[in-house]
Amino acid sequence: MNSIAKLRFRGCLFGSSILVLSALSQLSQGADNQSLTRSITSLGGAQVQGVTDANNTQSWRAIPYAAPPVGELRWKAPRDPATWTGVRPASQFANICSQLGSFFGAPNPTTFGQPIGSEDCLYLNVWRPKSTESNLPVLFWIHGGSNLKGAGSELLYNGANFARNANAVVVTVNYRLGSLGWLYNSALQEGNAKDDSGNYVTLDLIKGLEWVRDNIAQFGGNPNSVTIAGQSAGCINAWGLLQSPLADSLVDRMICMSGLPNAYPKALGELQSNDMIDGLLVEKGYASDKLQAAAYRASQGPTWVRSFLRGLPATDIVRHTPTPVVMGHFTDGHVIPWAGYVDLIAGGYHKVPMILGTTKDEGTYFAGELLRYYKPSHAQMWDMVNNQNPASLAITDIVKPELYPTYRPVHRALSLGVDLTVDNICRYLRLLQGSIYRYNFDWDDSPAPWQEAFGAVHGMDLPFLFGNFPVAPQQDLLRFISTTANQGQRTALSAKFTQYTSQFMRTGNPNKAFDALPDWYDWSNFWIFQKRLILDNTVKTSSHDVWLSDVNNALNQLGTDDRQRVLDVMAGQQVQLEDADVSYE
Repeated sequence: MNSIAKLRFRGCLFGSSILVLSALSQLSQGADNQSLTRSITSLGGAQVQGVTDANNTQSWRAIPYAAPPVGELRWKAPRDPATWTGVRPASQFANICSQLGSFFGAPNPTTFGQPIGSEDCLYLNVWRPKSTESNLPVLFWIHGGSNLKGAGSELLYNGANFARNANAVVVTVNYRLGSLGWLYNSALQEGNAKDDSGNYVTLDLIKGLEWVRDNIAQFGGNPNSVTIAGQSAGCINAWGLLQSPLADSLVDRMICMSGLPNAYPKALGELQSNDMIDGLLVEKGYASDKLQAAAYRASQGPTWVRSFLRGLPATDIVRHTPTPVVMGHFTDGHVIPWAGYVDLIAGGYHKVPMILGTTKDEGTYFAGELLRYYKPSHAQMWDMVNNQNPASLAITDIVKPELYPTYRPVHRALSLGVDLTVDNICRYLRLLQGSIYRYNFDWDDSPAPWQEAFGAVHGMDLPFLFGNFPVAPQQDLLRFISTTANQGQRTALSAKFTQYTSQFMRTGNPNKAFDALPDWYDWSNFWIFQKRLILDNTVKTSSHDVWLSDVNNALNQLGTDDRQRVLDVMAGQQVQLEDADVSYE
């Protein structure tokens, strides 16, 4: 064969190889695409197309679990979503729910304090490991944000790392917020127990759990192994699910981080919602002041008020959501027949294994009236956290110099009040069930001045649970915690936290034989027994628990005005200043 012929022959082979490789690639891609198509059983087999995600996982985003709660569906229990034909792409997150712009949801300093989001927001997201395993335990994540803000799509809640590291399925969910999610008013009553309850957040979450029950097996999850988990308002809402009989068959375990059970009488909901309506009537020109608006509202009757409210843009409702606001559970007798601390400790809840956690410095930054201690605006704080070198900052750039002397004592008192309430819950519930696991998150090795300013701030345990530590160019309020120097510590503690959580999701017990981790003992009402796990660079157990005397000692170190501010914040958070009526042995 001559040289030209040889070249042509080799070129032919080379070209054939390219064609073969291309064909194989297309076949592989087609197989991958096919493997990422899932059927939604509850919608008659409607299909969604997921994507390959980070850390060798797969994800499906923006799956509708309920119809958009708009028009006549505003302030009603969620309805089934419409089905669709063809394959629905599930690669992008959906709208966040209507809210005022803030650190949470879709943070952007230019929209802080302005209405953002959409009422068309009842979607959930699913992550799983890239494997063929089935019957994996399910983490159903309920985001925080004071029940006013936030979204299941936030950076910290990306489920890829947890799904891979815990070998589990992660579901994050959006739910209605503010007065669109909690509104009790007699004008909205039309005779349907769910629609009339005012507890639309609880109903949204139940609808999401029903979606998990009906469909999660298609994504490799076990519908009979569902752990609800939430932080702050997400934890409050998890308590609400345990106190709703409508959710009893949907929940197997609970992880509750930094949130207390709450309850509000319908009369208070009526009072506050009427005040909101009267403000809207004044704004729209129906009255000159709220007194006149109340008379006008009464004269028009409930049918007119319903029509007026449902005809308003969501932005108007969001702007008029009162602050401080009743954003909790109305004891309506159906969705929430019992609620809050008093009913909980009396046994009014669905008994499941539970992990209850708090951070060492719950009181810093996110504590209502105590925000007065901080010097920067929210937008300035966002810039400092994300764009400024910590070495260029001093503690007095964050905390007002004139208030600095009382800053730590004030927030310490509030933190102890939260710990006391959670410990009391453990004491009471231990009389009713076992498998109650308590932790304190103490890690606070952020760089100065953030360590002194925030410590182990409310929410500090979130990146350690999910394994998501924001680093530049990512932007998040907890961006300040991540440095090269503390990376090893963060990674190691996160792995341990995930290991405990993964085992708990499978068995209701966070311990596993021969895993080299300290035993995490369930709560005991014996004096000398271990009470809690301390999550820090060195993970250890502790027999210490918090009593009312600890809180009173902290309060007694404060001046009259500061003491009253702390007590007001505690009352708003439904902190219980009492010693549990439980005998220790």
